[in-house]
Amino acid sequence: MKAAPAGQPNTEAQLQMAEAMLEQRRLDAAQRYFREAEASGASADRCAAGRWMIAMLKGDFAAAWQESDAIRARGMPDPHRMWAGENLTDMRVIVRCLHGFGDTVQFARYAGLLNRKSATVVWEVPPAMLQIMRCFSNIHHVMTWDNEYEAGRDYDVQVELMELPYLFRTTSAELPISEKYVRLPHAIVQRAAAEMGVRTKPRVGVVWSAGSWNESRSIPYSTFRGTLEVDDCEFWNLQGGPSRNVDAVLRDAPVCSSGILCLAGAISQMDLVLTTDTLAAHLAGALGVPIWLMLQHAADWRWMVGRDHSPWYPSMRIFRQPRPGAWDEVVGAVTAKLGCWAERMERREA
Repeated sequence: MKAAPAGQPNTEAQLQMAEAMLEQRRLDAAQRYFREAEASGASADRCAAGRWMIAMLKGDFAAAWQESDAIRARGMPDPHRMWAGENLTDMRVIVRCLHGFGDTVQFARYAGLLNRKSATVVWEVPPAMLQIMRCFSNIHHVMTWDNEYEAGRDYDVQVELMELPYLFRTTSAELPISEKYVRLPHAIVQRAAAEMGVRTKPRVGVVWSAGSWNESRSIPYSTFRGTLEVDDCEFWNLQGGPSRNVDAVLRDAPVCSSGILCLAGAISQMDLVLTTDTLAAHLAGALGVPIWLMLQHAADWRWMVGRDHSPWYPSMRIFRQPRPGAWDEVVGAVTAKLGCWAERMERREA
């Protein structure tokens, strides 16, 4: 690293230290370094983005929105008519769902608030999400970038999906529709029930891999497999992608051929979903199905820090890595509690 001129702080070094502290989830230290770096001349937006992340991880959404306000105030007008802070009353809005499938499920909860404020709302989603989006409460108009829809070509403003909590100045105590905001077609639920047959023990759907795009979220199957040896559970494979094909200890849930709606149908038949940070967690939460979420140490901001439950999904319990890479401790804690959970379930159903 190039040395700073004598008597001047090395702002890049301060920024790197701030980001390292943030990655380690040493949030108070990271906050201090970001403030010092900005005072020394570092990028105001980069420092504000770091402080935004700290605030969200702490669950202090109001402080995060102040950082967002400051970033927005320094920005330039958007020629593509993306939302720039204006009031949406009586406007024609299109919501662009440009992030992951789980993000779309999580923030679709804002549909009712948008409908009450705006004249019309159209949700533009990836093609794979088209069917499931029609099952969400308060979503009336859906399109994808693979088809045409008249209302999608005639709008006043675009809103990016992840801006919705900021747009409504949401606090962690005021999250809209926190559970059961997806209503699956009866035929989908009935088909899943028929294909899965008679329940013999409490059903647990499992997902251990979140995909190659973020490997820190995934548990090696060799580490996770011990959980599947709990005798009192009926384990079902909800895993997608190349990680799905594993040994026969898992029953295959009907999720491969029919997409996300079929996966949701399978999840609706579970007593518990045991998963890493992936789509299945959001679907289970939106359906109100109990979830045990296994999180990496530097987990996403939405799961915050120091919590074993999530205000986003009341049916969720969180198991966190105590340090980076410590999946064995997460799996051990889950396995120890799973047997007790299964015994309680069987007593309740007896």
